Amino acid sequence: MEGAFTKGVLSHLSLLEAKARSRKTQPQQPSRVRELKAKAEALMRQRDQLRAEMETHQHLKKLRVSMDKRCTQEEDEEGMDEDSEDSNLLRLMARHTQLKDLLHAYDVIGGYNIVKTRQGKGVCVSMATAYEGVYFETYNLEMDLKPTVRISRHNVPPFIPLNNLAEQSNMQAEIRTLLDPLSQHLNAFAGRKQQLKLVKELHKSVEVMESNVLCSLLVLMFTVPREKTAVLCSLDYSDCTRCLPTRVHFECDDKELPDSPEWKKYRSLLMETPVHKALITMRKMGNIL
Repeated sequence: MEGAFTKGVLSHLSLLEAKARSRKTQPQQPSRVRELKAKAEALMRQRDQLRAEMETHQHLKKLRVSMDKRCTQEEDEEGMDEDSEDSNLLRLMARHTQLKDLLHAYDVIGGYNIVKTRQGKGVCVSMATAYEGVYFETYNLEMDLKPTVRISRHNVPPFIPLNNLAEQSNMQAEIRTLLDPLSQHLNAFAGRKQQLKLVKELHKSVEVMESNVLCSLLVLMFTVPREKTAVLCSLDYSDCTRCLPTRVHFECDDKELPDSPEWKKYRSLLMETPVHKALITMRKMGNIL
């Protein structure tokens, strides 16, 4: 009797468990179907979007080819309805992608303005110079691209070592190996030149005794107010890619003054700070007139 009772209880529990499983699986079936339908609809929308993008891309590609021909050969676009809103929209989109490509190229070449010349056989590179947020002269290089890359014309000052920079560069493979160091030389020259101008404008009591066209050498004369001693200051800019001197030397009748701790600090100041700003500090400290 006990075995039969146990068997009956187990069979009853098995029946209840089967019913519970049935209740759990039945609601899940419609949910799974809805999930698959939603996924299928999303895939169809994605397919339609990709088709539209492919068609637009083909139209843009044709327009880009037509616009490039018009820019180089000055020919009219063929097969376009000027009064069509769709064609005008596609033309604007093509122009937008063309400008994006130009901006990308502008970034790749480091911000230099490059214009094609002689139907793509050459380029003209414009290099603007600036110092402390102020723009100065713009220099131009006209370069042949075929059969080899070479400089044909330019307005770079003769004291800038352009030929040496070209020889040291690998411009046949990468034009920036020439443009980057040349830009450093030109901007450093503009900076030194501007500093010299500001010295003359801001420090009337400081006499400019000597300078050269490259502004790589500058000799100034200060007057120490207490002793009324004249101090000759030589600034040597041997690194022509920088606006700061590599060597500063003081001379005066007082032989001990140049080696004093105070003037050693001023020597460091002049090597680390633009000269016109360093002179302002020295004047505020009461060491020069």
